Amino acid sequence: MAVEDPPVPAPDSSDDAERSNAPRRRIFTRALVNAYAASFALLAIGAVALNFLGDPADASPSVTVRMLPFPTEAEAATMRVRNVFRDVREVQGNLVADPALVEDSPQGPLPKIGPDGRTAIKAYGRSFDKSSKRPKIAVVLRGLGVGEDETEQALSQLSPDITFGFAPFSPDLQDDVDKARSAGHEVLLEVPMEPFDFPDSDPGPHALLVAASPDENAKRLEWVLSRATGYVGVMNLLGGRFMGEESAIEPMLSLTAKRGLLFFDDGASSSSVAITSARHVKAWLATGTVTLDAEQTPAAIDTKLAELENAAREDGFAIGVASAYPVSIARLNEWAANAQARGFEIVPISGLASQPGQQNARAE
Repeated sequence: MAVEDPPVPAPDSSDDAERSNAPRRRIFTRALVNAYAASFALLAIGAVALNFLGDPADASPSVTVRMLPFPTEAEAATMRVRNVFRDVREVQGNLVADPALVEDSPQGPLPKIGPDGRTAIKAYGRSFDKSSKRPKIAVVLRGLGVGEDETEQALSQLSPDITFGFAPFSPDLQDDVDKARSAGHEVLLEVPMEPFDFPDSDPGPHALLVAASPDENAKRLEWVLSRATGYVGVMNLLGGRFMGEESAIEPMLSLTAKRGLLFFDDGASSSSVAITSARHVKAWLATGTVTLDAEQTPAAIDTKLAELENAAREDGFAIGVASAYPVSIARLNEWAANAQARGFEIVPISGLASQPGQQNARAE
C-alpha cells in the first residue's frame, strides 16, 4: 500500500510576513521534538544499561524509571515525518524498508504482511546454505544500541551470520539498524517486558505488563515496532513474569504473527509458556538454548560455547544468547571464525524459527 504524504496547508499569498516566519517556526518545532526525544532517550538508556549489565536472570543491579507518557498526536505526527517511506530502501544491497511491508500509524511505521503474503521474516532475512547437513547454530547478541563503543565493536568485528538484538530506546536506532543491515546481519528489536521483581528491576519505558489490558500492551508493543524498520522480529528484554502468563503473552504473540514477525524467547526463564502460546496462535518462534555470558570471563564464555556446540551436535541445531559485553564480542568473533572448520553452520535466527505444532513450518 502506498504511503501518502502528510497534508500541507496551502500558503496565504496575502501575508508575506507570516511566510517569512515559517522557517523559524519549523526550526523551533524541530528543536522541540529533538529535545523531547533526547531527554526521553537519556532516561531510557540509563535504565536499560543497568539492566543489561546485571544478572541475565532478572536480578540486580536494578533501577526504577518513571513511565513516560506517549507523545501527543501532534508530536507524533511531527516526529514520524522522517519515517514515511515512499520507496524501497536498501543499504549495501540489503533491504531495510519496503513500502509494501510498512503501515503508517500515529506512532510511526509498523510492519505488516504484504498483499502478496510476504513477511518481514522473508524480506529482511539473511540467506544461508539450506542444503548443508552440518549442525546449525544461531547466535543472538542482545543489548546493542545502548553502549556506542560496544555497538561499534560488534559491527566492526562480528560475522554477519550473528543476529543483532537492539534495545528500542536509542534516538539513533534506525541508523544502528541500517549499519547492521549494511553489514548483512539480521536484526531483532527488544521488547521490554515485566520481570519477576518489577519494579525493582525495570526494563524501561512502555514495558509490557501482566496487569495491563491487551489493548494497552498492544499499544506499548506498537511503540517498539514503530522505532525502526528492517528487522525480522522481536525478542524479550527481561520479561520472566510476563512470559510465564499465557493470558499476557498470547495476545502479544498473536500480534507479532499478524505483522509477519518472529518472536525470539531468550530461554532465560524456565517458566516461559511462549511455546504453548505460539502453538495456539500459529506464531513464529525460536527459543534460546544456552546463555553464553552469565559469567563474563573468556574461559567461562568458551565453556558455554562448547556446551552450545554439544547441543547442536545432539539435536541438529542450537541457539546461543549473549549480551553486548566487550569480552563476549571478542570471544564470539574468534569462535565464529573457526566454527565451520569444526563442522558447524552458523545461521541467522530466522533459519531456526518455526511455528510450533505446524508440520514443516520452519522459516528457513
